[in-house]
Amino acid sequence: MQTGQTGMDTFQIYKIGFLYMLKTRLLTATIFSALIVYVLSFSPEHLFPHLFVIIITVAIFLSGTEFAALRWNIMDGSIAVEQPRPKLKAKHFAIGFSYAFLIVSYYISTYIFEKQPQKILIIPISWTFLCFFISAILIYRRAHDMHTASNKLLNVIAGFIYLALPAACLLKLSMIQFDGSYRSAQLYFCLATILMGDTGAYFIGSRFGKHKLIPKVSPKKSIEGAIGGLLFSGLTALVLSHFFNLPFPAWYAILIGICMGIAGQLGDLMESAFKRAGGYKDSGNLLPGHGGFLDRIDSLILGIPVAFLFFSLYK
Repeated sequence: MQTGQTGMDTFQIYKIGFLYMLKTRLLTATIFSALIVYVLSFSPEHLFPHLFVIIITVAIFLSGTEFAALRWNIMDGSIAVEQPRPKLKAKHFAIGFSYAFLIVSYYISTYIFEKQPQKILIIPISWTFLCFFISAILIYRRAHDMHTASNKLLNVIAGFIYLALPAACLLKLSMIQFDGSYRSAQLYFCLATILMGDTGAYFIGSRFGKHKLIPKVSPKKSIEGAIGGLLFSGLTALVLSHFFNLPFPAWYAILIGICMGIAGQLGDLMESAFKRAGGYKDSGNLLPGHGGFLDRIDSLILGIPVAFLFFSLYK
């Protein structure tokens, strides 16, 4: 009787925990979705650029913090045996801030040098080199192992390419406007195409997946799921290009969708490899109910630059 009662108690605890996690997940998703829709579609025109930069800056700050913690903790020997996600420290937040402020410096620079576009990169480049210089001094000054210290510095540098560069592409993408298209059409187009690719890969893979894609990186992903995700991305791009009145021919819209889908899946696999290196389940816990912030934007990291390339070429 006690065994059965204990089993029921365990089931009830599991059920309550699952429902709480689901409720938290849905609440977080609803709040963030409502915020993004408001900024993209309903915020005052004169405030939209500023609000959008704030969103990008916060996203890069949080994901950059998790990226730094993920890589540095692995190099320090702190793996999932000790904790399911990397522990965030003050130095990780400082690195995340350095990535985020690069976006702010670029945005400020566009106003300061509005009439001298050839000078726009002066402030962002200066900030980047300042961060490299300070990081090198602090890391090597406290280092006990030069090999680990050098790897940490290289990871700081890599974060500017991995996170700040795609964020800058997203900022530039928000400034592209086609005549006759809806406000923020290009942003909705990109977000929906990449996210639908993720959704398609999940459903097709769970239903028809038999052949593993890269099992050492992500055991659950299959070749069938990857192909299904690309089909979903291409179809979504085709539908949305017509819905948002974008001036793309059908073949170009499908091409954008497939290329963004490939980039999105590569971004997902790359972030999974980072976590797999240390055996972590999540990149962090900064997003209630969703784990890490980096976990939620991994597909966008490579997908957005590809989208910016295609939109810029057509523009």
